[in-house]
Amino acid sequence: MNPNGDDITCHNAVELVERLRTLLLDETAPEMAAPYIFRGQGDASWQLVPSAFRSGTELGYESSQFCRVSDGTPKQTWEEGNAEATALLEFLQLGDIVGLDIPVDHKWLRQWNPFRNVVGHDIGSLDWPPQELYEALALAQHHGVPTRLLDFTYDPLIAAFFAAKDPPQGAGRIAVWCVDLQAINLAARNTPRPVEIVSVSRLQNRNLAAQRGLFLLDRTAGWGQTRTRTLDEVLENHISGGVTRGDLAAGSCAVRKFCLPAGECSALLDLLSKLGIDRAHLMPSFDGVVKELETRRQRRAGSVIPRVGEST
Repeated sequence: MNPNGDDITCHNAVELVERLRTLLLDETAPEMAAPYIFRGQGDASWQLVPSAFRSGTELGYESSQFCRVSDGTPKQTWEEGNAEATALLEFLQLGDIVGLDIPVDHKWLRQWNPFRNVVGHDIGSLDWPPQELYEALALAQHHGVPTRLLDFTYDPLIAAFFAAKDPPQGAGRIAVWCVDLQAINLAARNTPRPVEIVSVSRLQNRNLAAQRGLFLLDRTAGWGQTRTRTLDEVLENHISGGVTRGDLAAGSCAVRKFCLPAGECSALLDLLSKLGIDRAHLMPSFDGVVKELETRRQRRAGSVIPRVGEST
């Protein structure tokens, strides 16, 4: 997919919210029936790339043997997998040491040797990551550990919040990506679906529950390629095959991208806050509450806060 193509340009925050609200899942419908899922990104030029595969990402923290820096090109599966496993295990082990609730108990977590390969031995290269670790990976992902899971949400307005909350300096537009699950499933009538939809229990992950989150996983990333394909490319290739086979109508697409000028981010956050979509609600903790209050204070454009003792 051309990262600058297949765009739907919105000129202001109100227009974006109105367009996205037409895609909201009916409140009475189960999430498994959702026709679309969404992801917000702070720069519309970015494609859909999991954090573990982004150039410059550091995988692992303390292991001198398995830590790696991703350069955005395919690596041997065991090497990439062991770097990702190391990062996850270090996260889980330190969390357990300080008494946090770890949502997984797996024999190789207790048997892990920091000088021995996990992926390619205890876990087959093609089996990384195992389904038993999805819940732990989701928790790690939500706390900043790089993984090959890519966050999505069933709610387009939540995706809009994450697109607008912290765009990088110099970004001209933000984007809300919309993935058409119905088209992907129709194109998979006679061929395997190229990505896995990962849903995990939200009981021990309040952020995931508040954000109505799920993930996409591409297990074949890097195989037989000169570079790691982005998820939007993988999905569009899948849809193109469906059109060729006659499973889908010509012109079908897997992904759409709703774009908004970055200068509209403040107005968008104000509008979403009125709809109950803000840091406090999406990251339900005292830290989330304080950060939301600080953000609201920063958005009071033009107001001067008097010093203590000054009359108002």
